Amino acid sequence: MSENNSFLRTVSNLNIRTKLIVAVVSIVFILSLAMGTYLHTVQINELTQQLQEKGMTISNTLVENSVNPILYDDIIKLQNLVEITKKTESDVSYAFILDSNGNVIVHTFKDGFPIAMKNVNPANGEQKIKLLDIGGEYISDIANPVLDGKLGEVHVGISQTGIRDTIKRSTLVFTIFTAISLIIGAFIAFTAGNIITKPIVLLEDGAKEFGKGNFDHKIDVKNEDEIGNLAHTFNDMAIEIQTLMYKHEQAAANVMDTKNYLDAIIEGSHDMIFVVDVEGRFEFVNDAFLTLSGYDKNEIIGQNFMILIPDDYRDFILQQWEDVQNGMGEPYETKAITKHGLIKDIIVSHSDVEFSDGTKYVISARDITEIKKIEEMKNNIISNISHELRTPITIMRGFIEVAMNENDLDKRNEYLSRAINAIDRQNRMVQDLIETAMGEIKSIKLVFENVNFKDVLDTSLKDVEPKANLSNIDIKTELEKDLYLYADPQQMTYVLTKLMDNAIKFTKNGDRIEISAKYTNDGFVEVCVKDTGIGISKENVSKIFDKFFQVDATTTRKYSGSGVGLTISKNIIEKHGGQIWVESELGKGTSFFFTIPKASGKQMSINEYN
Repeated sequence: MSENNSFLRTVSNLNIRTKLIVAVVSIVFILSLAMGTYLHTVQINELTQQLQEKGMTISNTLVENSVNPILYDDIIKLQNLVEITKKTESDVSYAFILDSNGNVIVHTFKDGFPIAMKNVNPANGEQKIKLLDIGGEYISDIANPVLDGKLGEVHVGISQTGIRDTIKRSTLVFTIFTAISLIIGAFIAFTAGNIITKPIVLLEDGAKEFGKGNFDHKIDVKNEDEIGNLAHTFNDMAIEIQTLMYKHEQAAANVMDTKNYLDAIIEGSHDMIFVVDVEGRFEFVNDAFLTLSGYDKNEIIGQNFMILIPDDYRDFILQQWEDVQNGMGEPYETKAITKHGLIKDIIVSHSDVEFSDGTKYVISARDITEIKKIEEMKNNIISNISHELRTPITIMRGFIEVAMNENDLDKRNEYLSRAINAIDRQNRMVQDLIETAMGEIKSIKLVFENVNFKDVLDTSLKDVEPKANLSNIDIKTELEKDLYLYADPQQMTYVLTKLMDNAIKFTKNGDRIEISAKYTNDGFVEVCVKDTGIGISKENVSKIFDKFFQVDATTTRKYSGSGVGLTISKNIIEKHGGQIWVESELGKGTSFFFTIPKASGKQMSINEYN
């Protein structure tokens, strides 16, 4: 029904001349189609009937001539009969004879008799006709019983190709005739339409000029009928509109200046500003809203604002929305979810405005996600520092007090050595914090040179081997021969030491860690530090390089550390033009990988990446 209405609307929107042409052409086309369909049907029926009558005559003749040869089992004569029938009758596609048991006696198929033809149209004691599709060719199979089927049956295939060729020629002639009729009808309708619609077209053109603002244009229609009177009215109206337009343009210019001023303020705001109706549906959003939410304007307009609210905050927001509608709304903090599933912390405030179509609510929201992260980071720093500083101090004090009261020199030295180890641990942690506070490598001066990776590894091993020996952890190395880097050797030593120190820290006593390095095909050296330790959960792998991140951030955690070593290492690697990543499975160990450009004959360059 809707399609019919759409078609009628389309036709009604056509101009008069086009409607006249369409009407005439449609009538001619419909009459031609009806006549052509009728003639096509009649012609097909007559030709089919003629062809079938011809086929039945051929079939009857073949039946009469095949009785005696069948009785006397004269196969040669029967074969001659079907061959002659096919050769002398151009419409015969094939012929074959079956005996009373359905076995093929003779046939005219060059490539052997098709088995599927045996039972496709059985005569069953009477003449039968069946239309077949054989290899894309339509054939009428005429089955005739010989002596009521006692001696078998004769099949003659009459091709429909001749009929189809005749129909094609007739259709082509009729199509040409119809096309000529349509052209003549369209020409007559076009000529008549020009005469009828010329003054209307002039009036239409004049109205278009008025629509463009050309009110000086005059409609020149000579008719003294209703159309002529309408033209004079249009000319008078143009003068009046021209006067009104000037006044409206002045008023619109003032309104537009004010609107542009307000739009610039709203769109320039870093806060999200949006308007919803009493049902909570978005009617306006600014650019800051689109940037934060991730939605396009056409996606969000008309949606309910609850689309931005996480499930566990929906009840809270619905209560706030009820308070706002009751005039009691106060600014509040909540969370919002973006189109891509990110959770944002926001602070929201409302105001309501009355318009002619009802109350609207103007809402502003500020993204405080980074502020929250900074607060959380600050709390983590305080927690880490309080724990990490307190633990070594307690250890140092305890061993020193014991050493002061110990007369055995060996035991005293052992206690003092442990106190020194605690001091070294605290010193490393403080150094990490200092480096992070100084800008995470940004203020560190890098000195690049061609470096033998084995020298870097040997230096790092000296730092970590004592700790590995205490835990009975074996360190295996597998290096490609002659590995040279273009890097700052001191910073490379820092990175490698941090990764090995972490591997030892999270590996159980008696296990091992593996260090491997090799050249890659794209001009880098790839280094891997692999342990067999506790591993990292999937949700923490993506956070492992975040500043101050700890897998166990509690003050009672088992593993020490400031949470900045991997952050600094990542910055060092990236400043060298390399990459660092991690692969891990909880309970099965962790592998840290990083790449550094291989040595390329460059001269030493100070502060190249600073």
